Amino acid sequence: MKNTKIAASLLAVAMLAGVFAGCSKTSDITADKFVKACGKLGLEEYEDYLDSMPGLSDAEDGCYMVADDEDTIEELMEETLKPFLILMDLDDDIEAEDITSISAAVKGTGFEDMKDYTSLDELKTNGAAAIQITLKKTDFAEEIIDGADDLLSIAGIRSKHFSDKEYLSSKSEGYIRLHVDLKSFAKAMSDNDTAVNEFRSIAGIDIDDFFGSSKGDIAASIDVKGGNIFILLGCAINSKASVYEDFLAAFGILNDAMKLSDNKAFYDDLADVFPSLYKYILKARQGGSGVNPGVTQMVGVSLPTKDLQRWNQEGAKMREELEDKGYNVDLQFASNDVPTQISQIENMINSGCKVLIVAAIESSSLNEVLEKAHQKGITVIAYDRLILDTEYVDYYVSFDKYQIGVMQAEYIVKQLDLENANGPFNIEFTTGDISDINASYFYIGAMDVLRPYIESGKLRVPSGQMSFEDVVTDVWSTDKAKARAKKIIATYYSGGEQIDAWLCSNDSTALGVEIALEAGYAGKYPVITGQDCDITNVKNIIKGKQSMSVFRDTRILASQAVKMADQILKGQNVECTDTVTYNNGKKTVPSYLCLPVFADADNYKEILIGSGYYTEAQLS
Repeated sequence: MKNTKIAASLLAVAMLAGVFAGCSKTSDITADKFVKACGKLGLEEYEDYLDSMPGLSDAEDGCYMVADDEDTIEELMEETLKPFLILMDLDDDIEAEDITSISAAVKGTGFEDMKDYTSLDELKTNGAAAIQITLKKTDFAEEIIDGADDLLSIAGIRSKHFSDKEYLSSKSEGYIRLHVDLKSFAKAMSDNDTAVNEFRSIAGIDIDDFFGSSKGDIAASIDVKGGNIFILLGCAINSKASVYEDFLAAFGILNDAMKLSDNKAFYDDLADVFPSLYKYILKARQGGSGVNPGVTQMVGVSLPTKDLQRWNQEGAKMREELEDKGYNVDLQFASNDVPTQISQIENMINSGCKVLIVAAIESSSLNEVLEKAHQKGITVIAYDRLILDTEYVDYYVSFDKYQIGVMQAEYIVKQLDLENANGPFNIEFTTGDISDINASYFYIGAMDVLRPYIESGKLRVPSGQMSFEDVVTDVWSTDKAKARAKKIIATYYSGGEQIDAWLCSNDSTALGVEIALEAGYAGKYPVITGQDCDITNVKNIIKGKQSMSVFRDTRILASQAVKMADQILKGQNVECTDTVTYNNGKKTVPSYLCLPVFADADNYKEILIGSGYYTEAQLS
């Protein structure tokens, strides 16, 4: 095999390796620093730029070059850098005229002996290459981070060292890195026609022909800061990647905590910036190759929306605890749109998730996508909302929904003293989305308590709206609950009639009722129930505008979902508290039910502040 092909292959492999993005605070690698680092490595300067790469074996200690004239930069762009920019989807962002200078360095061992090898698996070579580009514009880091944002959401992977806010606000710098076992990486690419074609076009050879039974490592690091890009590439075949580590030391961009071969922290920033390769590399990483020790499996978490505080809190809690247990997490919010949720779950399935935790927007719309999960051996946990009409849900974790309705109704019974008072008292009802099975459980539990008082005449419903279908609220919308409540108030209470109680199944619907009361009701505030202890509603409880909210400590619920996922992934028995109650129309789903409590003006400090759920300052 010719030296040119090996050198080109070295670069191509390293270029293809740069498929994950994260964030790290590293120093600028300017052109001057680049030259000094090359001096430390004992590299020779080559002036014949385009011929120097394939001439690697002619330089005993490697070589480096610096190009700062327009013609050479343009030639280097087309001959050397263009394939890399295409792979990174940056070819439309960076043109030759945007570049002030390009510096490059290459060093390797074993290349001079290639002519003596009789088969590829005898190769014992390792090397590294570095490229530094200074751009005329200074906002490239912002562009690449913004461009990676959507793709990061697909991977759902975040570093433990950087919060989402810190990462997405880090517009002045970006960092890309990957370290992967050569054989598993080659296998992953071999299964992907796109990768095979890219490799062939860059290196001029087939992946299988080149790698054969070779063993080794590939590594790539890219530092972006302002108008400066620094790329460090490395590949070892049947050899230790010592040359790459020499480069790391010379350029000083990583410390000892980021050892390439086996340190888990090195993998914390992995994220997807090249979708066509991501799922294949992830599959290789999860195939027992030891590529990512301690992080071998992914859990997908699909939640309905970011618009409700509870989902944000629960999503953050699950991701934190799953990552602490060593799992990668793909966390997605679906904007209360069913097709979006289905698409996000399909992405999770394709990216290699082993467990799906799903809070369904619409309980009967996921059969087809969950069947795909089942076919790939993925375990599905229905989170807080039972998924209906499918046999492809394995577990259910929630609070006892029937009991929540009972708790809300019993609170009304006590506050109105229905056991002793003569009445009659006026009551109205507002529950949740008709397609959410939870809404029916809440309502059934409440009505089982209140129906005897309605039948005896002690409770009256002036609007006459009592059936579940009459009192539902589409997607639990505050605005829709407000609109319906305004209509009820204007129609049935315009003459000064008193509303004594308004049973609301959760806080978003309760808030809608409270806004409607403020706008068009002159009487004494009724007893108003809620659920979730959203911060706005708790403040209303303190002000006397809402009476109570069922506190389902979602930290407990999220932790239980994590515990169940961990038990599944470790092959342990999954703890359940109910195996007979929750039938989804196709099967009885084994369930774990957490117990709720309620918070009102008398106990909110103990329940919410004492538990650390809120601080006093948050509620002031």
